[in-house]
Amino acid sequence: MLFTRNKPYTNETLLAKENILELIQFERFCRDNALWESMETCFANDSYINISWFKGNGSEFVASSKAMNRYAPHQIHNSQVWINDTRAVAIMQATIQTRLSIQNVEMELQSDAKLVYCLEQDKQGVWYITRLECIYEKDSLTPVKPTTINLPKGDFADYRPSYACLSYALNAIGYDVNSELQGIDRPNEVNAYYAEIDDWLTFKEKEKEA
Repeated sequence: MLFTRNKPYTNETLLAKENILELIQFERFCRDNALWESMETCFANDSYINISWFKGNGSEFVASSKAMNRYAPHQIHNSQVWINDTRAVAIMQATIQTRLSIQNVEMELQSDAKLVYCLEQDKQGVWYITRLECIYEKDSLTPVKPTTINLPKGDFADYRPSYACLSYALNAIGYDVNSELQGIDRPNEVNAYYAEIDDWLTFKEKEKEA
């Protein structure tokens, strides 16, 4: 079901899609604007988040984001949603943006990634995020103003190509980075991850086949 063309929307499925899009966009809006209490309402109690600098549940993610105290807005480009009964997968294409000082030079980090959301609808019809992960694609680290800075290639040698600059920047501000996440430099792992998400999304079809 994942990555197949959606059937023509009915009024019910169109409403569900809009609710899901509103939810994931609002979650990022809250993250970007330090709306921590509102951000926490987006996640299910047993949610799971696994990204470059954090692994844990939604409540812990919000608390850790607040403690990070760093402005890192997301430029959202597009999102696609697949719905199956009370489960859904949404994939958001986004660029993570932040600034930091390296060697007394203000630098701009831009990291392109797909944010993959798994969502479930409760008995009251409300959607919640149950899982959030990223597929990292590429990134860049450049001076904000025209200047000269020399960062040795060796400083990036141990980082994954799909999120090397992001890893470097996070390490520079004191965060450990998980180097085993999904990234387009490891296509087989990305495909296996998509298969796992698709199995979760189509659980009812798998039960019927069994």
